[in-house]
Amino acid sequence: MKLLILSDSHREMNYMRMAVKKERPDGIIHLGDHAADGQSLALEFPELPVCLVKGNCDYYELNLPEERTVRWEEVTVFFTHGHRHGVKNGLLRLQYAAMEKGAQVALFGHTHIPFCGKAGDVHLLNPGPCGGRVPTYGIVEIEKDRVNCRIIDLFGEELA
Repeated sequence: MKLLILSDSHREMNYMRMAVKKERPDGIIHLGDHAADGQSLALEFPELPVCLVKGNCDYYELNLPEERTVRWEEVTVFFTHGHRHGVKNGLLRLQYAAMEKGAQVALFGHTHIPFCGKAGDVHLLNPGPCGGRVPTYGIVEIEKDRVNCRIIDLFGEELA
């Protein structure tokens, strides 16, 4: 299972389309700050499941949750925009929230700074902003209970 992770797209639809066409994922997760972009992407690529959460700038997406937990194969993935977990001040609260949900992966955005690492048994990934001067996205590959996370800048360089 290959998941394309997008965040903070801020209406940069072309960058998101490019990432989908380049990666050919099995599913897409949009972490908010313009979650409506993720909704538009779902309409453009109806064959792909798209999961969304709203961010701190998503004033009109009232029906979207602020966090979700989904299981793919044997891996539980917790995802949120991150502003409610104080990710600009550290990742411990996010890690604990993921652990409380039994998740092996925690995805977040909000900081506009790509991050890929592991804390204890939890993989932490912030894909960085898909909208902006240096658009980035994340890839999470799941095979049974194994997880591989990475960040790629849209123009081809693997960052982590």
